Amino acid sequence: MAMPNRLSVVHGVLALFSVALVVRAAQVQLLEHDTWSRRAVNQHTAEASLPAPRGEIVDAAGTTLARSRELVSLSFALDVMKDRKGLYRTLIKLGVPANRARPVLDRKRKWYDLRERFQPSKVAALLKVPGVRSSPAGERVYVQSEGARQLLGRFDPAGRNSEGIELLLDSLLRGEPGTARTLKAANGRRFATPDLLTEPPRPGHTVQLTINQVLQDICDQALADATRRLNADGGDIVILDPHTGELRCLTSHRRGQVVGSPLTIVEPFEPGSTLKPFLVGRLVEMGKTTPTEVIDTRNGVYEVDGRRITDVHKAPSMTVTDVIRHSSNVGIALLSERVKDGELFTLYRDLGFGTPTGVSFPRESGGALSEPKKWSNPTHHSLAIGYEVSVTPLQLALAYGAIANGGELMAPALVKEIRDADGKVVYTHKPRPVRRVFPEATTRTVMAMLESVVDSGTAQDAGLATFDMAGKSGTARRTVGGRYGQGGVQTYTSSFVGLFPARNPQYVVLVKLDNPRGTYYGGKTAAPVSKAVITAALAARDASLDWGNLAARRASYVPPTPDAVATTVEDSTERQVADGAVVADAAADAATIPRVPLVDTTPEPELRPPTRFDISRPPREQARVTRVISVPDVRGLPLRVAVRELHRAGFKVQLTASGGGITSPPAGAPARTGTLVRLARP
Repeated sequence: MAMPNRLSVVHGVLALFSVALVVRAAQVQLLEHDTWSRRAVNQHTAEASLPAPRGEIVDAAGTTLARSRELVSLSFALDVMKDRKGLYRTLIKLGVPANRARPVLDRKRKWYDLRERFQPSKVAALLKVPGVRSSPAGERVYVQSEGARQLLGRFDPAGRNSEGIELLLDSLLRGEPGTARTLKAANGRRFATPDLLTEPPRPGHTVQLTINQVLQDICDQALADATRRLNADGGDIVILDPHTGELRCLTSHRRGQVVGSPLTIVEPFEPGSTLKPFLVGRLVEMGKTTPTEVIDTRNGVYEVDGRRITDVHKAPSMTVTDVIRHSSNVGIALLSERVKDGELFTLYRDLGFGTPTGVSFPRESGGALSEPKKWSNPTHHSLAIGYEVSVTPLQLALAYGAIANGGELMAPALVKEIRDADGKVVYTHKPRPVRRVFPEATTRTVMAMLESVVDSGTAQDAGLATFDMAGKSGTARRTVGGRYGQGGVQTYTSSFVGLFPARNPQYVVLVKLDNPRGTYYGGKTAAPVSKAVITAALAARDASLDWGNLAARRASYVPPTPDAVATTVEDSTERQVADGAVVADAAADAATIPRVPLVDTTPEPELRPPTRFDISRPPREQARVTRVISVPDVRGLPLRVAVRELHRAGFKVQLTASGGGITSPPAGAPARTGTLVRLARP
């Protein structure tokens, strides 16, 4: 009986074990299913971070400047691939160099990571082949404009930023990464599969800059042409909206160098004569001078503090307007003696010199402006003519913006708007005045002086036929090793700051050239570059111009007709026909005829906003009602100004042989607008 009992025990144990197995299986299947499933998945998968598409950077008009392109990299489990020669041929067709594709033929290799990246659509068929694995590998694509590249900086797939906007706004541009499960091969390698996506990435914000890409391209080309033509060491251009502080263009060139950042923001220079209008403006504001005051300019030589200050345009006396028009160093030095050291320092500090503008760009320079207690005896006069102070091109352009907009120094802006991945606007730039520098009445006075600089002064080469321009040229000696003229060789910085148009300017255009060879005066080197930029902008489709406003402002100037252009003007560097208007040579401009005060008889033409201007062939005026007016008296005016005044009055002009500068019909005679007036050369 013992044996059956033992069997019963064994059977019982087996039965209990079976029941336990069933219970455990049921427990695993029903109660612990999720836990064991996760463990199984974890053995063959791993969690990975999915990079977010980096946000776009666009210009003021919405043109893409930087974007992320979705690419994939390929890996091959070669030990499971049957047709390696076919794979090799496919890679060659995809543009992979032979030396990079050849390892797939190596029978000893079991795995191969290809360095190249591809658009997913181009390798879609290849990804269906067993053993081919893909991984996301995005790429940053940038616009090709030189100035834009300097501004944007760089971002590489490894997550390294260089500088620029990519660095400044990295936290917004990079987005939020997603998560995914990646499959693990037996050798531990991982590869992505779309079926295991757990959390999709969220793209970065879209950043809209104030920069206009059309203007960037125009300025890049104009600056490259100028530096090559003048054999200059380099140059910079800044264009900004004086009313908002929005930057439209920043670009820098340096011969033989790769410029990695906008030197317009980080590299200061001594501005020279471009500072003169600010001092005159402050004196006008203080009631210590007027535009018509006559200054004893001592035939262009002034000895003071053991130094000799000289003028290029030497004269025994000049009006204050002529001090600016002809950029008299002697005149401005004498005028500077009417303000104290502290007042001059305060003026320059009010203009933003010596401190960063707050543009929030990496490595921005504030320039250099020492306090009066550190000045030497010559410093006061040096500052008046633009030495012993350094400013960035951006700082100087903003200071001129204060003259253009009626007296307020504006904070600069590079970012116009920021939108999140859903298109919601999270930031919009609002113009922010930093301080009022001049009363509005003072700026109107200074603007009139700056118009005379272009009309008949040192920057006539910046003049346009279709619109009035204002501006100031500058020519400053450059330091080498902390000294001027090191090694007996003197080099110069040539500059021009233009305000376009002169009435309610939309652009402040600053052009700076480093060490141009041959002719180095700012009015002859930098001013023509400004003209070329504006000419191209007027002909462009979208260069951030308010055409309605331009048409209204243009009503004060009548474009010349073909009859107005002399056919016998000599071809020389000083006399030319430019933009349809006569630019007289220095002798003609200096020639004067006894005159009486000019009465402004300008008619008010009716203009419709143009959709496009081709400055080389100015559009004709719209039809207007003719009327009888008196012929203006243009005696005593420079030739170019005389032609312009007659055009403004509504007359056609034809230049004739010398005859004392008399018009026919004579000044004061009644004539119908549209009549041809013959103007004799002085």
